[in-house]
Amino acid sequence: MDDDEAGGLTSGISGGAGYLLGRMAADRDRRMAEFTRRAFNPEPPRRKTYDAAEVHEVIDGWRASVRSKERSIEQWREHSTALTAERDQLLARVAELEAQDVKRQVELASLERAERGLNAMLSDRTGQLEDLELAVARMSSQLADLREENERLKQGDK
Repeated sequence: MDDDEAGGLTSGISGGAGYLLGRMAADRDRRMAEFTRRAFNPEPPRRKTYDAAEVHEVIDGWRASVRSKERSIEQWREHSTALTAERDQLLARVAELEAQDVKRQVELASLERAERGLNAMLSDRTGQLEDLELAVARMSSQLADLREENERLKQGDK
């Protein structure tokens, strides 16, 4: 028995696969023909017509935009130059203030050393003053004793 007699090749899965393969081959042939036609017989590109006035208007607009941008750039450059000059002035002022600060710190250190020296001398002098006050108090006490003895001696002489 033949496949054709039993409906083998024209029916069932074989028939569906044959149909799909034929369809795919036909689509491929159609796309290849379209590609060949476009590649070897190209249509010339359609030219777009421009109105000269519109073109010049657009060009003038671009030129105005460029001039505006150039003015902005120049203004920013001037501003940048001014800021740079101001920054340099401020940096110079900072350096000057830092130098003054160093001088003040040196002067402060010198004054602190002098204060410590004076405090040491004052402490020493305070100790000497206390010693002198004690000596004066002893002498005053001795003087008072001598005056009493002198009075007593004068009383005894009489």
